[in-house]
Amino acid sequence: SSKMMDFTALSPLLLLFLVLLILKLVIDHYASPTRGQRLPPGPWQLPVIGSLHHLLLSRSGDLPHRAMRDLSCSHGPLMLLRLGAVPTLVVSSAEAAREVMKTHDAAFASRHLSATLDIISCGGKGILFSHYNDRWRELRRICVHELFSQRRVLSFRPAREDEVARLLRAVSDGCRGGQAVNLSEKMCRMTNDSVVRAAIGGRCRHRDEFLHELDEAVRLTGGINLADLYPSSRLVRRLSVAARDMVRCQRNIYRIVQSIIRERAGAATAERDEDLLGVLLRLQKDGGLQFELTTEIISTVIFVRSFVLYIISRMV
Repeated sequence: SSKMMDFTALSPLLLLFLVLLILKLVIDHYASPTRGQRLPPGPWQLPVIGSLHHLLLSRSGDLPHRAMRDLSCSHGPLMLLRLGAVPTLVVSSAEAAREVMKTHDAAFASRHLSATLDIISCGGKGILFSHYNDRWRELRRICVHELFSQRRVLSFRPAREDEVARLLRAVSDGCRGGQAVNLSEKMCRMTNDSVVRAAIGGRCRHRDEFLHELDEAVRLTGGINLADLYPSSRLVRRLSVAARDMVRCQRNIYRIVQSIIRERAGAATAERDEDLLGVLLRLQKDGGLQFELTTEIISTVIFVRSFVLYIISRMV
């Protein structure tokens, strides 16, 4: 058939493409700047895939944390794995964790970002995924004194009380009708609404779209894709469906925040009634920071904070 002939004609090109891709990955592996350095012990590695086969073929099956535990019993509490092209340090004891998180915390403060997290954070421009530098220290100061101060947290108390009251009414209505009430679902919705109200305002018409993009971002960052394993390969990133979807998600979030900013232009808000977006817009207007607080950074800070709290709400 014509389809079979087309596939036969494309097969050599596809094979050539795969061979060239594997060759490039092998060259990148052996040209790695970490070769020749003193590195922590770890299991033997294969070209291209690194240590992935130890996790995929482990007796623990689809529980990689147990596979890492088994490997650490053989290689020690400080173990180096290579997941594709990404060197990964596995710390599996309290003493080693104390060295990493406390004694040498500055050395480990900057971390590798997966492809999806790199996109969603605009290259680490929010405080959570930022590298350890002057901008991170300034963002931390803003968080401590403005975004998460005791006064600011207390200012959101009416919104939290309102959402709890809504939850209680929903549970009461369900029980009155003799129906089973899914408390996890109700509490997740309460937390989501509280997150949105604190971040971008209580009566925001973009609420549903904002929550939809949060849910999509959680889904895209929840798994491992090829772009995460080979972050330096532009070709792999272009072929990654998750990376493309995350770009779309990040653009939608940026558009939503931009729309809210335009709606608020010229509207005066009492400082005590400010949400987190209002605080950042005020700081942007006042200036005086060590770096330019751009709209992109504001969007990233709002989204990443909401993203983390949304993940926590899903664990309820």
